[in-house]
Amino acid sequence: MFKFNFEVAESSVEELGPSPLKKIKSDDSEITNSDNDENCIKWYLAEKVIPTEALFNNLDLFELNLKERKVGTLELRHLIAGFLLEDIKTHSDVDSRDIKKSEESHSDLITGVYEGGAKIWECTDDLLLYLSENIDSNYWADKRVLDLGCGAGLLGIYALKSGAKIVDFQDYNKDVLEQITLPNVLLNLEQTTNAEKLKQLKTQTNFYAGDWAHFAELTDKMEKYNIILTSETIYNIENQQKLLDTLKKRLALGGVVLVAAKSHYFGVGGGLEQFIDVVNKDQVFKAKNLWQASENLKRGILELKWQ
Repeated sequence: MFKFNFEVAESSVEELGPSPLKKIKSDDSEITNSDNDENCIKWYLAEKVIPTEALFNNLDLFELNLKERKVGTLELRHLIAGFLLEDIKTHSDVDSRDIKKSEESHSDLITGVYEGGAKIWECTDDLLLYLSENIDSNYWADKRVLDLGCGAGLLGIYALKSGAKIVDFQDYNKDVLEQITLPNVLLNLEQTTNAEKLKQLKTQTNFYAGDWAHFAELTDKMEKYNIILTSETIYNIENQQKLLDTLKKRLALGGVVLVAAKSHYFGVGGGLEQFIDVVNKDQVFKAKNLWQASENLKRGILELKWQ
């Protein structure tokens, strides 16, 4: 199995229709809360994942196993999920332990362990299309962007290729960032040499793994984001307040959050309408429906701005 040998910086803190998310609890994580049953889950500490030259060792392999998709005037490249997941399933590797557990348990959600980042979900495509059709390319020029719960990282990659000043990628699982997100970002850099690509990675992007609350603490002293993009991250009702708190801590004044999600996630309880109620009760953001799918599998895009 290919390996990337990343450096990890120590943290100073810690479709309408059947849901594809099967919920499993696990004790194999690192932070414990104790208020109730859901909060007894141990959440991973936040940490910064730093790309190194070792990333380029597998560039030829990445090039042979990629898919290209057209989004507006841009072409996005990403690794084929089937190739990645099959490789991970057939190799025992501590660097991909969470993805491997998910594949072995046939689950897209293992609470506290894995949050579905190896797959590209429908609402990501919705938000990509919305951005390409409604946001002028000049908008991105001076923006700091966060792809929150990034998975494959396509939303952040779109922002980066559109000219955003800084794009940060956050996912709960470090192995998703290492095995999927970073290779995908690398495949979309246009510089000629590996040294130039590595320089761009280190100056224009950052990669963070771990729990949202701890991510917000880890990045507390950093400049805030003008736009936060997030897709399929509101399915768990128990995590929605944590998500809102993270948005409040990391969104700049005058900034905007775009949330793409399904109207309801059967089996796990969350959904757009229910999340809007949570936002309204919190009385910090104004929520506005920007788009809704017309087909039976109801999905939508929500805009959040400061009140």
